[in-house]
Amino acid sequence: MKRFLTAVAATFLLTGPVAAEQSLTISHGPVPTPTYIDLGAPGDSVGDQRIWQFDGQTGDQQNVVMDWVMTTTGQSSEKLGMERRVTLGVFSIGQDAKNTILIQGVGLYPKTGSTLKSDAVLQRAVIGGTGKYVGAMGSVTSTHLADNTWQHAISLK
Repeated sequence: MKRFLTAVAATFLLTGPVAAEQSLTISHGPVPTPTYIDLGAPGDSVGDQRIWQFDGQTGDQQNVVMDWVMTTTGQSSEKLGMERRVTLGVFSIGQDAKNTILIQGVGLYPKTGSTLKSDAVLQRAVIGGTGKYVGAMGSVTSTHLADNTWQHAISLK
């Protein structure tokens, strides 16, 4: 019986899914003007939302549709001119949108803009996915490049 259990355990260990690290880079042009919803106190305040959908592509030229919801969660002093925003993003990769990567995180953004300043970098968590990315975990490093384009370097574990 012991040999049988050892053989079963070895079979599962040798034939189960392999959790290999994977990286993927998604690029896109300038971010369009978001839909802005003033949900907090009138004017720029906690609770306000910015919503986008726009296209990009992977390094191997696959189409990517990106959906973003950004909610203001805190404001710094007027002197700093920054506010905290929580972002939920979905990268739908390929023609049929069955393969998605979900990200979430918080960052400091200029109160007067919808996105990070140029040359800024922000890291967020990969919190899941669908299709070939089901159960994805890892991180994404988003960079707003000087030419106003963007790069999202995704590292999956």
